[in-house]
Amino acid sequence: MIFAPALPPPPDAEAAESYSPQLPSRLIARIEPTWLRRQRYAYKRSVLPIEGGRVLLRLTEPPMIEVDPASKECEVIGWGIRMSRDFIHELPKKMARRFLDLFSKADSSRLNEEERQCWMGILDQVDFPAFCIDRAAPHYLEGRLARLDPVCLVDWHDGERQQIGREAARSLGCLRPGDEFGAYVKLGKQNSVLSIERITLLAPVEE
Repeated sequence: MIFAPALPPPPDAEAAESYSPQLPSRLIARIEPTWLRRQRYAYKRSVLPIEGGRVLLRLTEPPMIEVDPASKECEVIGWGIRMSRDFIHELPKKMARRFLDLFSKADSSRLNEEERQCWMGILDQVDFPAFCIDRAAPHYLEGRLARLDPVCLVDWHDGERQQIGREAARSLGCLRPGDEFGAYVKLGKQNSVLSIERITLLAPVEE
């Protein structure tokens, strides 16, 4: 019996067997290796100390930190801070310094456009009124101690009678009701008295 010779595979079939799908080089260049991708982390800290902790900058939302594994640098998003991740322990100091720098420039109208945008973004992340209260200097006030116990009441020189909290009232412990005094008073929100210091007796009550 005579067999017909095997026919060669059609050109299309041979091409299909030798074909292996490949991404165009143009697309391959856009694929970033996992180990090179930037990672973002929330900075889990709510308070930044300023002036040795006498003034506190309270964060109302955690800043985001982006880490570049290639350069080993960290960037605080929106704060304009870049630093080596080897010195990440210095981040609170750098953030406090950056805030004070922009605050000082804003107070004297020296912000450029880039700094102004950065400053506005930072204000959205901090409790600015609380910072201003902590930073404010005490005011000199004069008044008369109306009562010390069980609650402390002071009649200030403008005629307003105010109840003084227990902590601040301790400074008046050596006074007697009726004593007129002057003192440096640190005020908080809604003019609440936070502290009373450097008391001077103006018109003490006679014994």
